[in-house]
Amino acid sequence: MAPFLTLDGDPDPEIEYGEPPGLAGAGLSLRSPDLLRHFWPNAGPHPQTAGRTASGSSYSLLPVWRRQRSWDAVDWSSVQHAYGQAVEVPDLLGRLRSRDREARRSAYQGLFDLLVHQGSRYEASAVATPFLVEIVADPKAPDRFAACQVLAAIAVGDESSWLIDRPDVAKARREVERQAHLTRAQLEQKQADWAAAGSTDHERRARARRNEFSDVESDRDAARWQIAAYDAARAGVPAYLAALASPETPVRLHAAHLLAWFPEERESIAPALAHLIGAEPQPMVTAAASVAAGLCGGADDPELVNALSARRGSDNRGERWSVVLGLARLVSRPDRPLIEELYACLFGAVGPVPYWPMLNGDMATFAALTIRDLDPAVAPDRVQTLVDRLNAPADDTDRYLLLRAALDTAFLTGPIADGTAFTDLDADQRTAVAGLQHSGILNDGAMVSMLLDAYNLPRDEAAMTRWCDSDSDHESGCAPGSQA
Repeated sequence: MAPFLTLDGDPDPEIEYGEPPGLAGAGLSLRSPDLLRHFWPNAGPHPQTAGRTASGSSYSLLPVWRRQRSWDAVDWSSVQHAYGQAVEVPDLLGRLRSRDREARRSAYQGLFDLLVHQGSRYEASAVATPFLVEIVADPKAPDRFAACQVLAAIAVGDESSWLIDRPDVAKARREVERQAHLTRAQLEQKQADWAAAGSTDHERRARARRNEFSDVESDRDAARWQIAAYDAARAGVPAYLAALASPETPVRLHAAHLLAWFPEERESIAPALAHLIGAEPQPMVTAAASVAAGLCGGADDPELVNALSARRGSDNRGERWSVVLGLARLVSRPDRPLIEELYACLFGAVGPVPYWPMLNGDMATFAALTIRDLDPAVAPDRVQTLVDRLNAPADDTDRYLLLRAALDTAFLTGPIADGTAFTDLDADQRTAVAGLQHSGILNDGAMVSMLLDAYNLPRDEAAMTRWCDSDSDHESGCAPGSQA
């Protein structure tokens, strides 16, 4: 999670996200002029100095989100955060309006650490959310953009997991309601049925092992807290929509990013994003809104498609590629030029993109996950493209997520059956296996081994080589780039 900075009070304030892992010692930072010019060549003045949106929306028209009770009225000792009783939370909430910018910064980081730990949310996450929404809605509050950042984390937890799993929130909500009435015995039976339903012996054993170390009632509570946190953040959508009219560029940017996660509210969100995309003078805000439109909008939404298409030829790489990312998710059958632009983003967006809120600026990984979701009929070369990117020279792109995108794309039906030979794989699957062997990622540790295990593939390089070489009829089958 990017650190939170306050921007008020400086004669020449700056947005600063710090240096993500991988940049240390590389001679670059997110404020590097060369890096900024690469993605935002025509961005104009520093983002914080830009005034109102091009639409001229009045900041004074923002509705004020009124909390129903003070946080002092909450018994924080009765709710839990990541480390126990949430007794620290009211003090942290109070410091969000401090005149001391460092106090505000540390309070936001503290809230994030307590309310969203490794993607998990807790009782206290939902209880604290209305007070953060109030910050977003208050025109006089400092650091409203930071409140948006914490709210996005409360809503979805780990952003990469959300993008990978594409959860059906409405279905999860119904399941939480159904499980609320089950006894422990019924929950344990449901858990046993889930383990038995694995598609392979290997998967069934893995599920059974998982069940040995879990508690059904704790799992039920965790699911309930995640939905409660999401719905508490979702209730603030009117405030986030109003914040799109803020004269502060960081507020507009992070409000747009936050709105991406609430597709159930697309009826009100989509028109607002379309308007922002059409009127916004700052390309980094347009970029955030474009990606949000792709995640939140309905398929082939004409208003969003038209707004994005109008900005498709931008000179700013960050804006242009973000528009492509949004369109590729919106249109049901993207044309070949759009797909080629998406591939260009995959290979061209190396290193964290400044001011890009998704995945801490990792636009290439977002492009990979977008390619994964393309219809095979319109992008038959998508597996080879992802494999080529996995084998590209090392940069700051998340190799694990690139591998996940490639495997998800090649193995559309999930894990292979027990006893499957390499020669039983289809062409895309053989391409993926050959590519990951060539990439060296098989030696990247436990996370990679667990991912391969999830597909019932050999877990390490030696086992993979033996599997590929087990049939003399495919002498070059695992050679890099082999399609046969």
